[in-house]
Amino acid sequence: MTPALLIARDCIIYWVNVWLAPVEFVFDEIESELARRNAAAEDFQRPARREITTGDATC
Repeated sequence: MTPALLIARDCIIYWVNVWLAPVEFVFDEIESELARRNAAAEDFQRPARREITTGDATC
């Protein structure tokens, strides 16, 4: 049973790597573009959260 579990584990690791490769590629592209523009991630501020109102709050 142990060899089957090792093969299953290797398959899971392989598929996770295959699925994450495009995400890593996009992240690297964004990171290199920010570096090319001399912009650091710390320079950006999140927009302020807006309160969402739906009218009368009483039910």
